[in-house]
Amino acid sequence: MLKEMILISASLGFAKSLLLFHLFAPVQSIPKNNQVSRISNIQLPSSVSTLYIDGSFLPPSNHQTPSMAYAWSAIDSDGFILESSYNSISSIFSSALRSEVFALLHGLDSLSWISKITVTTDCAHLLSLWSLYMNALFNPRMLKESNHLLWSSIRNVVSQKHLDVTLIKVPAHTDDPLNNHVDTLAKAAHIDSHPSS
Repeated sequence: MLKEMILISASLGFAKSLLLFHLFAPVQSIPKNNQVSRISNIQLPSSVSTLYIDGSFLPPSNHQTPSMAYAWSAIDSDGFILESSYNSISSIFSSALRSEVFALLHGLDSLSWISKITVTTDCAHLLSLWSLYMNALFNPRMLKESNHLLWSSIRNVVSQKHLDVTLIKVPAHTDDPLNNHVDTLAKAAHIDSHPSS
């Protein structure tokens, strides 16, 4: 038990120091070739105007471990789907909200530079957290919030790529076909052995 507590404490200490380094590191100029570290290998065209995102969480049941997945679809101004992506996520610190936040991070990371984008989600909590993490100055209390490292990564992507992002909420499980589409993709990622990356 003591060994596990030391390991957890060391892991949290490392994560905190890593976050503080990235938050307070000197601002670097944009690389000439616009290359930054990325989590997504997808590069969306500049014609994307809307991202529909969704996360999916399956709690543990009958000897199964929890499962998390995400999905997003990139839509152009005419309402056509240009690209979709879905995948499962590591089940460490699993929660429904974490899968939603990861969907947002992966979708934004796939955008081209200097994009103006509307992100559509059925997760109201994501919108309130966006205001807390993205529209406010850094507050050390944020380090106590779950998913703060993912939110730090989102801030970094938005800043480095000069993204103009607006989040809007759509009702879950309604007649919005694009929201239903990403919901279906996110659920499929739990069982699909060859999800998109």
